[in-house]
Amino acid sequence: MTYLSRLMVLLLSAALALLGGCSTQPPQQTWEGPARPAGEVALLEVPEQIQVMAIDGREPPPSFLRSQSTLALLPGEHVFSLRYVQLFQVNSEEHEVVRSRQAALRFSAVAGGRYRLEVPLQRELDGARRFAKAPEFRLVSPGGGEAVVSMPIKSFAEASLIDTLGKAFESRPEGEREVTNTDLLKDIWSRSSPEEREAFRTWLHQTTK
Repeated sequence: MTYLSRLMVLLLSAALALLGGCSTQPPQQTWEGPARPAGEVALLEVPEQIQVMAIDGREPPPSFLRSQSTLALLPGEHVFSLRYVQLFQVNSEEHEVVRSRQAALRFSAVAGGRYRLEVPLQRELDGARRFAKAPEFRLVSPGGGEAVVSMPIKSFAEASLIDTLGKAFESRPEGEREVTNTDLLKDIWSRSSPEEREAFRTWLHQTTK
């Protein structure tokens, strides 16, 4: 391995370590507003191979993109958009970062509860590539209970709507049509405020000139 190759590998490893953060870091708050007492929130452990892309349809701050962290959640239902990311050394001079498509995971957090995201350990590059094409994430509670399994995300808009995702998690009767982007837009419009609707009309008018 040349000096430049070794330097690149070291820099990449250091960058991933920085993104991963430190296990001793305090839990990262996922809501706006004042902090809550420990007994009023739930904690979610995120390993270094899992990247949180969105929480309840909203992109997290840059600090949330680092893995191997603990997130503090308010009690209630949450939808996470997740991605598998892992660095592999191909040979003495090459490396490859495997990134999966996104998947959504929906669960209900209980105050005082602790949860952990899990992903099957991939030791070989070929296995990681196959897994990245159809990733599956699990959420478990150390205290027991049934594990929650993720589902693939069909569109960015679908991932941003908790209610629509909730319907997607339920089995549809045979013959029932799939939810379309038009349905998603209608749902967003029905839940928008008058100010948001007016802002959208202004944007639409400007883009269709």
